[in-house]
Amino acid sequence: MTAPILITGFAPFGTPPDGEADPSAADHTSTDHPPTVHPWTADPTALLMERLAGEPGVVTATLPPLYDACGEAFADLLAEHRPLAALGFAYLESSDYIRLERLAWNRDESPLADAAGTVRDHADIVPDGPTAYGNTLPVPRVMRELSMAGLPVTFGDFSGGFLGNHLFYRARHIIESAGLDVPYGFFHMPPLPERAATLRRFGGLGLELQELAVRTLVGMLRRALDGIA
Repeated sequence: MTAPILITGFAPFGTPPDGEADPSAADHTSTDHPPTVHPWTADPTALLMERLAGEPGVVTATLPPLYDACGEAFADLLAEHRPLAALGFAYLESSDYIRLERLAWNRDESPLADAAGTVRDHADIVPDGPTAYGNTLPVPRVMRELSMAGLPVTFGDFSGGFLGNHLFYRARHIIESAGLDVPYGFFHMPPLPERAATLRRFGGLGLELQELAVRTLVGMLRRALDGIA
């Protein structure tokens, strides 16, 4: 059986399942906060994973919206499925574009709390790890493929300091540390139109178009990797 392409989003933002995190167990890099309304409650990536679930040659998963646990879940998926390539998706509220992130930085530095209420400010993701890791997809080709599909796409060299950057860095570190030849690409997805309307700044991007973007990327990877497995 041909190895699959692994695709991950984040689970709906809310209370983590028992055993995934202890909101009272803070260290010097963490601060606990009571639950509040959080921008990531509008994260569309779990819906995208539902739409791609069951697609031949694809494994989809929603990762816990928690520091550390999201990287651990990715490592488990990598070991279980041994994918040919992997794509990660997270939410970016401040854009109407599908944003290909080119760099992940070894830094957690966001005022936002994860689903356990943990805030990390100026903490290394991997102590003594590389300063940054790069996206290992062919960036010009990705931009061209998404543009030719009629999708709004851009790129960035700073993927933030929250869970998206954390996962991007951890995923690349896990792959590199294991000596695996697994291309990995990370993307931030914009809000859906109904969420964008409440922001009064952007138009958003419909779920159908976001799904088209993911399917376009999967198709590109299949063509590029054909015959490797």
